[in-house]
Amino acid sequence: MLALLIAGGADRLTPPALMRMWGKQLPQHERVLIPEAGHALPWEEPEAFNRAALDFLSRQR
Repeated sequence: MLALLIAGGADRLTPPALMRMWGKQLPQHERVLIPEAGHALPWEEPEAFNRAALDFLSRQR
């Protein structure tokens, strides 16, 4: 199964470095960084979050 990890560049709870560590535990994954977003990235940057999620899902067919 392919997983999508979306990280906010300004996230202090789960910073990008932690997301990279989590990704190493997943055999197949993609990472997306939204530089200006914090931990609430779907609310802070909804367009970028939705675009990343929809792009990922459209490639899973």
